[in-house]
Amino acid sequence: MANPDRELLRLLEAYAQAHGVSGHEDAVRAIFVRETAGRSHACDGLGGVTASPPREGRGPRVVLTAHMDEIGFLVQSVTPDGFLRLVPVGGWPDGVLAAQRLRVLSRATGREHVGVVAALPPHQGGTQAASVERMSVDLGARSAEAVAALGIVPGDPVAPDGPFTALSEPGRYLSKAFDNRVGMTALTLATRELDAGPPCAADIIAVATAQEEVGCRGAAVAARLSRPDVAIVLEGPPADDVPGLRGPDSQGVLGGGVQLRAYDPTAIMSPRLVDLARAVAAEEGIPVQLAVRRTGGTDARAFQAFGHGVPVIVLGVPARYIHTHQSVVDLDDLRACVALTVALARRLGPAAVAGLTKFL
Repeated sequence: MANPDRELLRLLEAYAQAHGVSGHEDAVRAIFVRETAGRSHACDGLGGVTASPPREGRGPRVVLTAHMDEIGFLVQSVTPDGFLRLVPVGGWPDGVLAAQRLRVLSRATGREHVGVVAALPPHQGGTQAASVERMSVDLGARSAEAVAALGIVPGDPVAPDGPFTALSEPGRYLSKAFDNRVGMTALTLATRELDAGPPCAADIIAVATAQEEVGCRGAAVAARLSRPDVAIVLEGPPADDVPGLRGPDSQGVLGGGVQLRAYDPTAIMSPRLVDLARAVAAEEGIPVQLAVRRTGGTDARAFQAFGHGVPVIVLGVPARYIHTHQSVVDLDDLRACVALTVALARRLGPAAVAGLTKFL
């Protein structure tokens, strides 16, 4: 029998290190399809994947979903002396880019090339580009012709270069793209566990969406393909247990358990589904952090609006420093996310699902 911790780490590293900027999720999609072998796969027109059980029709359609994409850039142009100019894909905070490494993917060759964001030392003024619009990327190329010889052209995707690294505290890891490759890992592991156990009273549909970081576009399409009666969105939300944020309102603490989101400005989660998830977690001894967020949003907003309306919930693995080159997660939170996803999905039989939307 495979070591579950080794398998979790293998999946998490593979997903996190895959090059998958919004609209260019090919490598992540390939992992998901491979790791959910035995299910029936279908793609929507934006590249999202639905992995359905071999036999459907057992009951309501319970969608477990996570987005594949990460924030990054696209090559906009190449200067005569071989530097790249980029446009952002997704939300980048100012001040986090100077002197950082990037991975430029040539779509023509399939090869990645490492570059660095140009930065000046104090000897030369030390004023760094504060925004993507002002920054340049140095590939070490001597000219625009040298860049072209690498197969790099405008429109090629660029991802952060953030290695997967074990930190000194056991169970804590550093990498790029934990938003949302922790969600993809949880989705894969939960789907496998549900498939390996006794039959559920519902059809469990695993959905990997595209283009969440640019407005949840893929989820709107994936909802039409997967036709959910209930949706459980798996995410890598921002942790708020760092200096400057830590306080009584902290609702995303590393090691505190799976984050259960009840609200953000883009979606009001089903109160009945939130209550059920909390009850299941209490019965199963799964640590939970209830979150009511003032900012942010997830694919829940698109799934919620499908058809006549879908009860949704967001389960998250808190990650420090998301939307930068490096983020930090605790594996205990990932395990708790998988455990609650599985336990909740098993409770969502016909009567439970019908009760979520019985208002009259």
